[in-house]
Amino acid sequence: MRAEGKECMLKAWRRAGLAALVTGAAVAAQLAGVGPAHASAATTISITATTKFKPVTGDSFVVYHISTDDSAQLHGTISNGASGAVAALYAQSFPFKTPAVRVASIALKGATTAYSFTVTPSVATHYNVRLFAIATATSPVATSPVASLYVATDQATSAPQKCARPVCHESIQIDTYVPASALSTEMRKYAYPYFGINLGSTSVPPKPAWLYRNAANGKVTASRRISAGEFENTLTFSFTIGTHSFYWLPSFCTKDAVTTDGLGLPGSHGCGASRISSSVAYLG
Repeated sequence: MRAEGKECMLKAWRRAGLAALVTGAAVAAQLAGVGPAHASAATTISITATTKFKPVTGDSFVVYHISTDDSAQLHGTISNGASGAVAALYAQSFPFKTPAVRVASIALKGATTAYSFTVTPSVATHYNVRLFAIATATSPVATSPVASLYVATDQATSAPQKCARPVCHESIQIDTYVPASALSTEMRKYAYPYFGINLGSTSVPPKPAWLYRNAANGKVTASRRISAGEFENTLTFSFTIGTHSFYWLPSFCTKDAVTTDGLGLPGSHGCGASRISSSVAYLG
């Protein structure tokens, strides 16, 4: 029986990292603007961010540039409010040097109101909801906690070539899309290539459990600017398969720099380690 092989598409998720941008107390103070001096203790506002992705170490994120994945729902409940009061969503985007701005609002129709706002951040953004007694009021009567949304970069990859025998040479083009403000920072980052392979006899073996940094002569070319919001790299590998069946899986990542350009997640998420799980959902 002829040996068979399987080439998997590049796992292009990387942004999947950042050190905390601002402490919770500092962020809350910035977003709240004027403290709720007239707040009623009985009035409360909850807020939760929901995206298409499972939070990573407690942080919610969207993916820049992908229309199906770039938005989130900010939702919650306003309890013990007054009919006719106005609930406004405020946003403060990276680098958090300007006051939060009002981006949406709704009028309450009763004492308890469920709300939901759709947002599409392009960089890390902090949100909260403020309740005003009337539309023209400037001091909120209640303010929600802060909800933070982070943004992972979008990467499109070319399909791998069919492996030649006995040595397979692969070249994969990677296009990365970022806000123009982050282009130079992202292009300068060092990229880590990862590779894993399982060899079999005839039928295709299971996928490799681990991918190893710089394995299979993995290399990533220097970034090449395509436009103000896009750049390109090429990922190459060379590995021997002989007459075996095979299952190979490539990946690559760069370390997040959220405090520099507002992209990625807080903390470190495996990028640069000597090996990574082939099932990892986020690298950064």
